[in-house]
Amino acid sequence: MKKKLNRRGKISLIGLVMLVSFVIIGFKIHSQQVSDPTAKAAEVVAKSQSQKEDSVEEEHKLVKKVEKSQKVNQPVEKEQKKKQEKEIVDTKTEQEKKESTTQEQKQVAKNPEKEKKQEEADTSSKNETSSASVDKKNNIINPTLPLVKPSEGKVVYLTFDDGPSNRMGDLMNILDQYQAEATFFWLEPNMRRFPTEVQNAIQRGFSIGLHGVTHDVKKIYVSKDTVVSEMVTANQTLEKLAGITTHLIRTPYGSHPYMKPEYKTAVHNQGFILWDWNVDSRDWKYRDSRYVNDVIQQVENLVAKNIPPVILMHDRTETINHLPELLNYLKNQGYTFKKLEQENMPVQF
Repeated sequence: MKKKLNRRGKISLIGLVMLVSFVIIGFKIHSQQVSDPTAKAAEVVAKSQSQKEDSVEEEHKLVKKVEKSQKVNQPVEKEQKKKQEKEIVDTKTEQEKKESTTQEQKQVAKNPEKEKKQEEADTSSKNETSSASVDKKNNIINPTLPLVKPSEGKVVYLTFDDGPSNRMGDLMNILDQYQAEATFFWLEPNMRRFPTEVQNAIQRGFSIGLHGVTHDVKKIYVSKDTVVSEMVTANQTLEKLAGITTHLIRTPYGSHPYMKPEYKTAVHNQGFILWDWNVDSRDWKYRDSRYVNDVIQQVENLVAKNIPPVILMHDRTETINHLPELLNYLKNQGYTFKKLEQENMPVQF
């Protein structure tokens, strides 16, 4: 009986142990099943957060890359824009040139005579020295080289206004006799009156200048345009009569006080060189031999100061009659007679 009880007790103890073991194992299994989803969830959350951070970083990199690309491309775009604008301007300029050329061709076609004159003016300009150019509109010489002072030494410049006259032949013969070069400033109406004398003077190598048309203060000095107009008219007449033009001018009564600064600028822009004088013979006042001594005194005073004298005289009978006295004295004193040239620095008041 006792043995049966012990046996049952053992069986009960074993069963209890097994039961407890099953309970513990079951609890562990349950605990593991609960913890695994939580861990997995945490892992998923962590992974998602990491992907989000990576995505944000990629976006930042992409933005920086775009900004950098824009900065690089911006100067290129500006350069392309400038290039396009330049092409547009060049195209317009080329178009305007073509239109201008077409217009000129039309005008030439309408004016064949004008084309012929233009060709003659171009040919004439090629024959001029390199120190001068020609105003094609008025066929007037424009000095381009710096003007220089007249040569130093005992040199005088003889100039005669208001001609030519019927005594022009006598005047030139006297000058040739003393081997005296001279310059004539002519009035346009007198050139038309004595065309033969005009041509003769040029053939004999004298220097020619212009003195205007009216010799009337109230007409020539109305404006800068009237001054220029009178000189241009005189030059055109000279060209018709002798086939030449000149750049030398002397305005009536000199450049003071009538030639205003804007007048001087206007004649200069037209290609003229304005001359006055520093010795006044006053032959217009004396009308006899008294002018000779007056000139000699003024010349000596200037030469003592090393200033080349530019003598004002007139194409008058009284002046021509007593001119040999003056030339004889000057030649005996060793003076050389020169004519005014384009390269001379003009004497002006």
